[in-house]
Amino acid sequence: MQLRHLEYFLTLAEELNFGRAAVRLHIAQPSLSQQIRQLETDLGTELFDRTVRPIQLTNAGQLLLRDAYTLVTDAEAAARTVRRAGRGEVGRLRIGYSYGGLYDVVLCLLRRLRQTWPDADLVIHQLPEREQLPALRTGRVDVVLGRTTEPLTADLVVHPLRDERLIAILPAGHRLAGHESVRLVDLREEPFVMFPRRLEPVVFDNYIQACLNSGFTLRLEHEVNDAQTQALLIAAGSGVGLSGESLALRFPELVYRPVEPRVNVAKIAALWHENRLPEVLEPFLRNL
Repeated sequence: MQLRHLEYFLTLAEELNFGRAAVRLHIAQPSLSQQIRQLETDLGTELFDRTVRPIQLTNAGQLLLRDAYTLVTDAEAAARTVRRAGRGEVGRLRIGYSYGGLYDVVLCLLRRLRQTWPDADLVIHQLPEREQLPALRTGRVDVVLGRTTEPLTADLVVHPLRDERLIAILPAGHRLAGHESVRLVDLREEPFVMFPRRLEPVVFDNYIQACLNSGFTLRLEHEVNDAQTQALLIAAGSGVGLSGESLALRFPELVYRPVEPRVNVAKIAALWHENRLPEVLEPFLRNL
């Protein structure tokens, strides 16, 4: 039983007239009759009673009619899915992003993809800095939204998004909380609550260097592995923090102030392997 035969059967079942059905199907009436006969031969039973006018479905035809619509609809849906997959519009897209931020960029991409290709299977990986480029090269992820902190090779496409500015994270009652910006040197006596260097070594070193450039050595009081714990400790008065401005988990008990003079701690970019990203996705990444 062929899908084409089911489509012919459904049209004839709706029209109950070979001439009208043939017109709808854009085929000759003898060809339609032949195709219906072939379907009946394949099934071993007559589907239409041709002795009456208009023709009528037999009991077997009535039974087939119940399932034929579902079969044809499912087949058409499957064909659409396959065609879209061939264009890169469905399937699995694995996105890696950096610890401690970039949520705004990731959210923007996810919203665009969901609106355009709701059937895509999106898998999100939060990756330490040291794992991002290996994940791209091995195919663990298809794209990374991260900081370009390692030497890059020709097999990777890098689309710069922005420079990430350093900000200070302060408890709401801090003596500098009312300022529009914070001089880094004014934090020289403060204990700091920070991510460990192993998660973001280049960015962490940039934090350290920014403090050294302001004439002091950062005093690391607490190491934390996630933004929530950092926020809780700072809000409780355990110290202050530094972060990139892309940090989007912002808590009402804290204030976030740009550091003066301006310090750019990283370059944010979309990165993908030149041979592994579906071509149709590239405009989405270039327009973030």
